[in-house]
Amino acid sequence: MKGVLLAFLNVLLILFTVLVHKIIFRVLGLGYDSLVLYWGLFVLIFFIFDVILNSLFIKNA
Repeated sequence: MKGVLLAFLNVLLILFTVLVHKIIFRVLGLGYDSLVLYWGLFVLIFFIFDVILNSLFIKNA
């Protein structure tokens, strides 16, 4: 059951990451020219959120 809950939370986390990523790109006015910057920033944001989520999930388990 915990695995299903964590998988569901990761899906929500990906959606939240997309939202934050779009906001950062719009606010900073970054272009979509560099795919490395675009996807690198996305992976970085997701990694930070995932570490926070997993640390909270493990702490409460």
